[in-house]
Amino acid sequence: MSPVPQALYNLAIETSSRLGSVTLGRADEPLAHATMPPQVRHRVDLMPTIDGLCQQHRVQPADLGEIYVSIGPGSFTGLRIAIATARTLAQTTGAKLVAVPTLDVVAGNVGEQLAEVPGTGRPIEKSGTMTRWPNASALPRLAVGLNLKGQSLYMGVYDWAGQSGWRATCPPALMTLPALLAAHSGQGAGLAILGDPLPDLPDPLPPGMRILPASLAQPDSQQVWRLGRAAACRGEFTDMLALSPLYAREPEAVELWNKRHGAN
Repeated sequence: MSPVPQALYNLAIETSSRLGSVTLGRADEPLAHATMPPQVRHRVDLMPTIDGLCQQHRVQPADLGEIYVSIGPGSFTGLRIAIATARTLAQTTGAKLVAVPTLDVVAGNVGEQLAEVPGTGRPIEKSGTMTRWPNASALPRLAVGLNLKGQSLYMGVYDWAGQSGWRATCPPALMTLPALLAAHSGQGAGLAILGDPLPDLPDPLPPGMRILPASLAQPDSQQVWRLGRAAACRGEFTDMLALSPLYAREPEAVELWNKRHGAN
């Protein structure tokens, strides 16, 4: 059996949330997926999880040609560990890197085909382990919110772009739900919102506004792999020195320091 070319193997890392995961792939085919315990253990479980997947498929570290990593926003510790791990692997193996925004990862959970949206009675189809909307072209504009603090979220807004999936309509930003609604007709018409947790919601909801199931808001390395692989095929790689976590806010310790010392 002839050896597999290095660039055919790829790896996706997701540690931005409480549950981390890793996906190993070969060219355009995902091979294996593994989850990790809650984020307090990401620091000790990430490398053993990667090593375990590689051993199962007889993949040596030097066989990795591409590494895709979810860059946040999310857990400060989880993101730092993922970035450091990806950089170390790239430096030691020569693998190319792809940075994947976590907002895009969560948006990718909402796709073209998916049993029933809880509480709506709308029919949907199951596709593998992913839950997806049917006829995504008919789905309203999608808003994904992460990193809730107070009443504000780091929010991204997307339109469906067919085979290309969700396409961001504007740069993501911190905003409140009222500001989001005001920016989109002020009534929430034609707007599906996804996040876990979400801030306080208006009661009743504005006409046309939909809240998607919170289970869809969990980022997963399978979506990181899908998006990362697509970007790699387009040649959209990230320089190792430029790879860094995307933080929606400063760490709470920094905010407290600035507040106590009068820094802006």
